[in-house]
Formats: sequence, structure tokens, C-alpha cells
Amino acid sequence: MNKRRAYNVYWLVWTGVMALTTAGVRLWQEATAFEGTYGLPIPGADASVVLVCVLMIAGASLGILAANQPVVAPPRTQTRGRRWDTSFAAMGDHIFLALMCASAFGSLASVPMLFGRGRAMWKAYQLAVSMKTWKGGDNGILSMATAVLALLAFFGLLQIGRESYRAGRRGRGGFWAALPACTGCGWLLDTYRNCAADPVLWDYVPLLLAVIAGMLMYIDWAGMSCVGARPRRTLWLAGVTVVCSCVALVSRPETGTTLLLISQTAAALAALWRLPINLQNPPKVGSQEKLTTSAVLAQEIEIPTENQEEDTHV
Repeated sequence: MNKRRAYNVYWLVWTGVMALTTAGVRLWQEATAFEGTYGLPIPGADASVVLVCVLMIAGASLGILAANQPVVAPPRTQTRGRRWDTSFAAMGDHIFLALMCASAFGSLASVPMLFGRGRAMWKAYQLAVSMKTWKGGDNGILSMATAVLALLAFFGLLQIGRESYRAGRRGRGGFWAALPACTGCGWLLDTYRNCAADPVLWDYVPLLLAVIAGMLMYIDWAGMSCVGARPRRTLWLAGVTVVCSCVALVSRPETGTTLLLISQTAAALAALWRLPINLQNPPKVGSQEKLTTSAVLAQEIEIPTENQEEDTHV
């Protein structure tokens, strides 16, 4: 009876509740926990303490939900053992396809924003060096590198949606998820480089957590193409990515960062929508269908063995 429950609805509803709650507490923190011209944090502010507690509750509750997620291992195939990459097969699922397209085009839309910011910083750096007034800071290289990686992530996310929607002949997005994971690495370095140098801006931590959670989610997503997949952990990371991304979004980051947050939120929602369904009822696609069909036919049609043939001749 438990296997028939729509666990994807549980994931989406509870993740949405925790995301809205943490976002509301974050707005409260921004309104009451900072003061002065430079936005200095107030030590021991109630909103800051509550935000930490709510984030911990969100992580723990999503972990409990992940522990209770039914997982049925996919059937073995003749060539690759258990095909965990079929866990994201979404043949004919328009909702999954729409979410992946939104994620892909969100990543694409961030490219000119990130590259333009990085190029402006690079020009300012060159001017300061030529005038011998350079005193350190961001030269824009990491921002431009993140823009290039975001362009690659666009193709990867689009390919995930395409192969999952038309699941049949190849892996269902395992390799392609590595591209947005690489984007997360560059984005993490760029974010830390821009914010960590200023101790006043300690409130960049929610953004940092969102970037890390999204990067780890994509790494686990890519790992689903391996035999040692961790589907429950992938679901937990997807839920945490949505929660942390919503907290970072209400802080009104710059446009490029906002688009990347929207991109990884859409991808995480796609994972929460489709993965629980396939974990409860592993899809049979590609070589699995052929293997299953052959097994069924072999059972229905009794194929005589060599010994049986000899007995028949005697």
C-alpha cells in the first residue's frame, strides 16, 4: 500500500512549505537584523537565530522524508547491470520537460549578464594596472569563466530534458548533469571571491549554501548513471536546493545570480517531480524492454534443451 502513495506530491508540498517559511524568515532578518549605513549585523538578533533553526529543521525533515522514500532497484540488463540512469526517464511527461527547459533557458539567460559583469571588471582591472592604482580586488576572470560554464550547462540541461522525454536508446542524462555541476564549481568560486573578502557582508551565506547544494545535487544526478547511485541523497539535495535557493532569491541578488538560482530551482523541482515516481516503479526502457520481452517469451514458449531433443529422438 505504501508503494502506491504519490511520494512526489509529498516532496513538492513539504519542500514548498519549508521554502516559503525560510524565505519569510529571511525577509524578517533583513528588516530587523541589520543596522547602520553599511548594514552591520546585530549580534544575537532573533531573526538570525530563527533562520538558522528553520534551516536546520528543513534539512532534518527532508532527511526524514528521504529515509522513508520507497526505492525499488531497476532490473538488471545484459550490458550495464542496474540502469540507475533510467530513474530520470520521463517519457511523455510534459511537466518534467517544461521544468528542464525553464532550467536550461534560465542558465542561458544568465550568460550575457555574467560575461558583461566580468568584462567590465576586467577593463577596470587593466586600467588600474596601467595607472598603477591597483590595490587588489576582483578582476572579472571568474565571472567570465562562470558565464562560459553556464553556456555549457544550457546544453547539458536541454539534453537531459530531451533524452528523458524520449527515453529509449541511450543514458537518461547521467553524463549531461556533469555540465551544470561544473558551472556550480565556477559559480561557487566567483561568489566566494566577491563576498568573502568583506566581513560586513556575512549575510552572503544563504547564497553560498544555495550554490553548494545545487552543485552537489547535479553531482549526485550525474552519479545516477553509475551502479553506486544514491537516489535518496539526490532527493534530499534537491529539496535543500529549493529551500536555500528561495532564501537567496528573496535577498534580491544581481540579475545573473538570480537567473542561475532560478535555473537550479527549476531543475531541483524536476527531480522532485519525477525521481520519486521512478524509484517506486522503475521504468523499462531501451535494452531493459528487450530483455524483459525475451524473458517473457522464453517462459511462454518452452524452448527444448539438447537433452530434451535427444530424449525425443529416442
